[in-house]
Amino acid sequence: MSTPHPGPPPAFGQPEDPGTTPPQSRGLAVTLLVVLVVAVLALAAWLVWFLLRDDVELGEFEAAPECGTGETEALEELVPGYEREIEETVGSAQDPFGAGWQCRWATPEGAGASVPSAATLVLVAAPVEAGPETAAETLRSTAGESDAQPVEGLGDEALTWVEEGAFEVGCVGVRVSNLYVESCYTAATDYDAIGSMDGVAAAEEAEILARAVVDELPAPADD
Repeated sequence: MSTPHPGPPPAFGQPEDPGTTPPQSRGLAVTLLVVLVVAVLALAAWLVWFLLRDDVELGEFEAAPECGTGETEALEELVPGYEREIEETVGSAQDPFGAGWQCRWATPEGAGASVPSAATLVLVAAPVEAGPETAAETLRSTAGESDAQPVEGLGDEALTWVEEGAFEVGCVGVRVSNLYVESCYTAATDYDAIGSMDGVAAAEEAEILARAVVDELPAPADD
């Protein structure tokens, strides 16, 4: 009796058991599942951010005013015949605290018409999104090493402090929305500039300057 012919061999690459899922197919299925899970998680995270973003407080100032904002009548009274000695940028778009200006005015040297005095001003606008919180942190960190005291009725919040040194300097920091404003003042007790005025008194003068600057701030743009 003749032996039955086994039939033609399977085609090249064809699985011998067509009812078994190829290993390659299982691997592809797992990969697709992982990609799908990642996509779902990413979508969920985006939805959470989108729903909660309205809770983030937005600042009113897209940019800090320039030094000219500080040239008020108060500055003229406290630093007679002042000259602008410094007008420099502070920070950049990459800095988390924001960007703005630092300024300094002083009585002209050798004029002899008034007792030497000087005032400085810092204006820094934090990024608009979450800017008020950032500006508040700038205020706290700047005044943190001094015995800072709160100032009532100035901006959204304000602190005053004294910087000790050969010449005592009085300062006031103010937050207006996402804008940080800092004014400092010092003056000599005589024309020879041998000694300085008391730091607490200088801080009171710095508060006058700060209030004048805040009054000059531009109104926030309408939405």
